[in-house]
Amino acid sequence: MADFSAIHSVEDLRRLAARRLPKPVFDFIDGGAEDEVAVRFNRAAFERVRFRPRTVVDVTKRSLEVDLFGKRTAAPIAIAPMGSLSSFAPNAEIAMARACAAAGVPYGLSTAAAVSIDRLRETVPEARLWFQLYVFNDERVNRAMVERAQRAGYEALLVTTDTHMPPKRERDRRNGFSLTVKKTPANIAHVLSKPRWVWEVYLKQGLPRMEIIEAEVPEVRDHIAGVQYFQGNRRASFDYGHIRELRRIWKGPLLIKGVMRPDEAEQALAAGADGIIMSNHGGRNLDHAAAPFEMLPEVADAVGKRMTILIDSGFRRGTDVAKAIALGANGVLFGRPAAFAVAAGGEAGVGHFLGLMKDELDRVLGYLGCNSPDELGRDHLLIDRLPPGHNAPSL
Repeated sequence: MADFSAIHSVEDLRRLAARRLPKPVFDFIDGGAEDEVAVRFNRAAFERVRFRPRTVVDVTKRSLEVDLFGKRTAAPIAIAPMGSLSSFAPNAEIAMARACAAAGVPYGLSTAAAVSIDRLRETVPEARLWFQLYVFNDERVNRAMVERAQRAGYEALLVTTDTHMPPKRERDRRNGFSLTVKKTPANIAHVLSKPRWVWEVYLKQGLPRMEIIEAEVPEVRDHIAGVQYFQGNRRASFDYGHIRELRRIWKGPLLIKGVMRPDEAEQALAAGADGIIMSNHGGRNLDHAAAPFEMLPEVADAVGKRMTILIDSGFRRGTDVAKAIALGANGVLFGRPAAFAVAAGGEAGVGHFLGLMKDELDRVLGYLGCNSPDELGRDHLLIDRLPPGHNAPSL
């Protein structure tokens, strides 16, 4: 069990995860596409926005609670869907869901998860679960997964639209990692240097299978077959007609993940989506992609009064969450930080991470003179402008 009294930030969790995981597995979490410029952009965008606090305000009645899809949520945060989590820690998806349930925030289950839609619901019946759909070529498989999530009482459907092409993640290519670890001499040495991971993940649990896909695709019956199906069958022809079809099937909130432009947000709204998740996949797909945070103001201006806007990619602090809410987001999804947390300490690690984010956000609210995230607005921010001639847009 990690001594979380010494863990004060996401960076602390990252360092602990690096000590516990074999290098190829850690790099899979930590890395991005190509030169990882988009990963750096995601963080740099926050540094261009500063706070304008109000100080002569009574902030003794602070609450982080917000309404999200008609339900009170303990804070405007959630855990983003992530595949291959159980390569980082045993039963990682279940640990995530339990920690989120205890913290009163939603958890997004990935299509590439190692736990089935039904098993997660049965194991953590109190959790507020969202299901993330990767769209495959076989429409029968897509529909079956969506209908299964509907029957299991998942609250929202998140449809990922930004991963229809295979990304070029050079850390993974150098490490021979593709949702599984290639048995090279270097990788064998990395794995054997982490005996705890070998025992808990590789020997006791076994490499994670893709139970959600296995439930719908008869020929997928082991880890390798699951990886091959997942990588070889993603649909590149997904369009707004498919969103309309999903809207007819899915009865709850429908969100489109990967939307970054106001025109696409308008089209998603017209196709029946209840919201969008602004995301560049954490800089893991298209290098040099704009940071979702820097695109947020124009998207919020276009559709913010008519649909829910969630956002991820690059978020590490409660200050980041406050800035996003002030610019028009309704909530923030955390990906990598939660992966570091579960690798560092399982359910307890995720619980500690969520506690850190709540504490930091509460502290920011107090300093800004706000009693609720709903009171945050653009007047709380000072936004730096880029120098003349710079080729990137200003916030």
